[in-house]
Amino acid sequence: MLAFYSLFISANDQLPLDYFIKHGDYLDLQLSPDGKHLAARVRLDNKVMLGILSTEDMSIVGGVRPQNNDIIHTVTWVNNERLVFEYAEKQFSFDRPVPTGELFAMNLDGGRREMLYGYRASDEQTGTRITNKDDSLASQEVLSLLENDDRYILIAEYPWDMNGNTYYNNRVKPAIISKLNIMSGRKRKIDVLPHKRSSALATRNGQVVFMKWEDENGNFHAAYREDNDSEWINLEDAFNVGEDVIPRGLSEDEQYVYMSGFTGEEGIYTHFKLNLSTGEHSRIFDEHNTDIEQIVLDNGGLPAVGITYPGKSQYVYATEESRTSKIHKLLADAFEGQTVVIASHTRDWKTLLVHVRSDVNPGEYYLFDSETLAARFIWANSSWIDPRLLAPMKPISVEVSDGETINGYLTLPKQSSEEKPPLVVMIHGGPHQSGTRDFWDYNSETQLLASRGYAVLQVNFRGSDGYGERYKRLGYREWGGKMIDDINDSVKWAIDKEYVDGNNVCAYGASYGGYAALMSAVKEPDLYECTIGYVGIYDLQYMFTQSDIPNNWGGKAYLQKVLGNDKAQLKAYSPLYHADKIKANVMLIHGSKDRRVPEINSEALSQALIRAGNPPEYLQYSQAGHGVFDEGDRRELYQGLINFLDKNLKS
Repeated sequence: MLAFYSLFISANDQLPLDYFIKHGDYLDLQLSPDGKHLAARVRLDNKVMLGILSTEDMSIVGGVRPQNNDIIHTVTWVNNERLVFEYAEKQFSFDRPVPTGELFAMNLDGGRREMLYGYRASDEQTGTRITNKDDSLASQEVLSLLENDDRYILIAEYPWDMNGNTYYNNRVKPAIISKLNIMSGRKRKIDVLPHKRSSALATRNGQVVFMKWEDENGNFHAAYREDNDSEWINLEDAFNVGEDVIPRGLSEDEQYVYMSGFTGEEGIYTHFKLNLSTGEHSRIFDEHNTDIEQIVLDNGGLPAVGITYPGKSQYVYATEESRTSKIHKLLADAFEGQTVVIASHTRDWKTLLVHVRSDVNPGEYYLFDSETLAARFIWANSSWIDPRLLAPMKPISVEVSDGETINGYLTLPKQSSEEKPPLVVMIHGGPHQSGTRDFWDYNSETQLLASRGYAVLQVNFRGSDGYGERYKRLGYREWGGKMIDDINDSVKWAIDKEYVDGNNVCAYGASYGGYAALMSAVKEPDLYECTIGYVGIYDLQYMFTQSDIPNNWGGKAYLQKVLGNDKAQLKAYSPLYHADKIKANVMLIHGSKDRRVPEINSEALSQALIRAGNPPEYLQYSQAGHGVFDEGDRRELYQGLINFLDKNLKS
């Protein structure tokens, strides 16, 4: 049936818009410790529910369907019979469900369901009785499943902070360590961490031995203690490691901790291991030229595989190769040309849940028997997508005007044509934050544009994550300077290489990308026919006066570091004050509930463009925040975006 439908779609030469604006169906899967069941977060009728499936025949044995448009947010197996899960709550004024930190538990067949933790815990009724649980105005994080204890888990509680009439989970209060009964929801406080903006690592029996925290200047610190009754010692004093090395996890035997940090002149992000008995520490992975973006742990709890993206995904393996590394190499060979991750596993590591994805594959799950080496297909993310109909991403490298090398991706439409395609440079958000870069991976926006006949250029300009700390810092105070030059130089490169039609180019991005789309058209007015800003910042001074960033922990220090306080430069780098230089036709898209980049940005720029004689098209969404979530609104947004591009680049 899929092959027949794929041929039909191919003959019509255009995939339906809904293929790209729909949220995924199977979002993620997790194996039970014994491997007999899978917990699946599944989207159906715009709800995300929890289904428990038998791995033997994939039959449904239990589950939860949230009410009131709430969704299942996270799921964790506590043991073979019981799970804990969180909701994200659909609040009346937002289109996107918001995680509330409430924790529920149930048996795999759906029985013994109980609200364990949350701000409404005391309101829950079970049968004819009202529980005696306390309300907790806080969010929680599971720290330890407490080995050999099927009734309790260890959690960290993060008390909310009130600003006006609204509570926020910004972790500005010290975390509370508590023991929580997964049957009754009763809890007992164990400890309080001594620092704000902190989190912890705990052993399998509940000893909190590592702590990390962020100070108000955005610097990270870590400390160690032998057990819950010992004093905290700064990690660099306890083990003579660098102050920027942060603990991430403990080995199964609790003899090692693995840590993240930076190495070399470029400050490449990598992982280390520390022997808690001897104090010796060493790199886990051999040399790699770009940051480790994801890791796969071995059956001892230490990183065995690192995934990095110099272009396409690449793997680096632990210097002491483990059985997990060998298995992963077999899987990588079997799924050559894709990114392979061991997403979950049984306690004995006999059965592995393997996730496979690529630039044209939204993701597939397989069950893998590590003894027989047999893999069984389970399900595909966005199962309506046929990878054969999508356009591959080509990794590129561009040397820009000051000699820096800029990496990125060029996606050319599959439709055969003698004419060079029009180009959309699609600019990512951020910047400077973890994960804010473009990847060789499935991107629904990229594939939508390519399916409509557009080439798509994605540029990891300086300031992007993934290429080391030096590269990230090159973008400090260059938001409207060299970062924009990197984008424009890359567009000129694609034109000079004759990949695209240089007379039909549009810039598009969201958040910082929305800002950069407009600023690119300010700096190179003759390069762009159109530009699209989605939830963009258009007056950099609004970052200090209108955004929620200054109210967040470390927010003021972050803005000072990456933007500075030179008002003349902030104005020079703000599209709002250069509307008269923009020759391109403009589309602005914004949500009225956006706290990160309030809509005043688009409103002010719209008025400035009208005064300059270049009135923009404006899409406004009253219930959206920093991005549109509702599928109906997303359908309107992306159809409007395609219509705008067609009018400006194809007419």
